[in-house]
Amino acid sequence: MSKAIRTRMMKEVTTRFKGPLAGVFIDFRGLDGKAADSLRKELRAAKIEVDVLKNSLAVRAFKDLGLSGLEKTLEGMTALVHGPDPADVAKKLFAWKEKNKKLEIKSGILENKVLSLAEVKQLSTMPNRMALLSQLAGLIAQPMTDIAGCLNALLQDTAGLLKALEEKKSKEGGAP
Repeated sequence: MSKAIRTRMMKEVTTRFKGPLAGVFIDFRGLDGKAADSLRKELRAAKIEVDVLKNSLAVRAFKDLGLSGLEKTLEGMTALVHGPDPADVAKKLFAWKEKNKKLEIKSGILENKVLSLAEVKQLSTMPNRMALLSQLAGLIAQPMTDIAGCLNALLQDTAGLLKALEEKKSKEGGAP
């Protein structure tokens, strides 16, 4: 491969993965054509992309982006699987690995930090982005709900006290 082509490919990889990067590196060496197609189709349905990497170019491109420590990960047939929700990517890959043991999950990247296999596995157990956002909305709304409940309780207590006072006065024969 000529130097001009390698330079162009490296620029393409560098520009494609600029910005905060999150994904999982896999080795798909043992997968046959049907299995690889099935994996890509399943991931594409979830808006997750699979990019097969040329290792030597990827090592240089990731170094240019400030990522180091990927030399061992980028050996063999490597692909970077990435999408809008990193937890969802990890979940789908580990679920698919249960069905097809030949898929090897190597490591990952989250916010331009290299993750070990254990950290990727931990990421797969986290709730997805929508669940986290709904939990956050609940946490933000909770204090207002508590305040509204306290104010309502105060009003109910005041109304109850006034009613009891009215009943007491009417039993004593006084004016309400």
